[in-house]
Amino acid sequence: MWRFNYFKPFTQKRTNISLGKLSDMTLTQARAKREEYRQLLAKNIDPRTYKAQAKQESAAKQNRTFERMAEAWFKDRQLKANFTERTAKDTWALFERHILPAIGKYPIDQLTALIGINAFKPLERAGKLETVRKILNNVNHVMRYALHRGLIATNNLAEIQREFDKPRVKGMNTIEPDELAEFLAKFYQARDDGRFSLLSFYAVMLAVLTGSRPSEIARAQWDDIDTTAQTWSYRVQKGNKNLPEGRLHIVTLSRQAVAIFEKMREIQTALNLNSAFVFASSTAKSGHITIEALRMAIIRSMGDGRLTTHGIRHLFSTSLNDKNYNADWIEKALSHKDKNAIRGTYNKAYYINQRAEMLQAWADYVESLAPSPIVGK
Repeated sequence: MWRFNYFKPFTQKRTNISLGKLSDMTLTQARAKREEYRQLLAKNIDPRTYKAQAKQESAAKQNRTFERMAEAWFKDRQLKANFTERTAKDTWALFERHILPAIGKYPIDQLTALIGINAFKPLERAGKLETVRKILNNVNHVMRYALHRGLIATNNLAEIQREFDKPRVKGMNTIEPDELAEFLAKFYQARDDGRFSLLSFYAVMLAVLTGSRPSEIARAQWDDIDTTAQTWSYRVQKGNKNLPEGRLHIVTLSRQAVAIFEKMREIQTALNLNSAFVFASSTAKSGHITIEALRMAIIRSMGDGRLTTHGIRHLFSTSLNDKNYNADWIEKALSHKDKNAIRGTYNKAYYINQRAEMLQAWADYVESLAPSPIVGK
């Protein structure tokens, strides 16, 4: 065994440290190692302590896997704003299904661009371009988390998205304003043919009348609705990064919209339901109708590919703009944030009266195109 005998810094006690086995190390190599230790001693660094720390750091790096960093990043992200329970669930499902099986076991400082590219190219070849886009975004969230905490010197995966095809952006399928009458005729006929439930009918019609997001309609709660004041008030989470509780949105309700809510109350009473949700469902885990139910009602009326639930918002916006209503009223009705951040900060107007008149005129117009009143006697 090659040994190096030296005086410990500060205490000046004599001690030995192994340089390596005689069978594994030549004299030249032993002398080089001895010289390395002498240089440490010149800096008052004990070679034995240095060796132990280097071994500990090496072991820590091996245990500092991408998977462990992903878990740390995810816990940190859950504490920050604009990360709903649903988003968190979907995000971690993406990690478990695609990311961790591919690169989770790698020490994070040993991940290279080539490893990342090879890991996710099969998904690209399978045509799952949107999934790849989400994967690469989340992978880089984790890499930046590690970089900003000094756990890696550089993010080797920062630019690998350039090696993948981008998903083609698809606009929401919608119809032109002059096709609204056709949609209503087919939608009413599909309802009468029993192709979907009455709940789906009224939920979709509420979307047409108010321009509200499908998810907001599906989750509508009785406590938020004031049929006397003809308003529906709730908090919007979308696009409110610095406002965890969401911003207040007030929907003005036409007579037809109020009639839908009253009809839903009548249906729940008849069915002896006691639910907080307007569009209550005894089968859905959430306790309310699903967005999928709304989507399928439209498909069973118009066929696939012509109109989506979100496309109704486009129809709503286009129709009202074509009628030359004030753009601020329309944007407020759609619960859009002002694109001018400074103007949005100071402009807190809700335009309640103006929007109430606009949506009542819109509801009257929609009902005039429909085969029969939206809510029958």
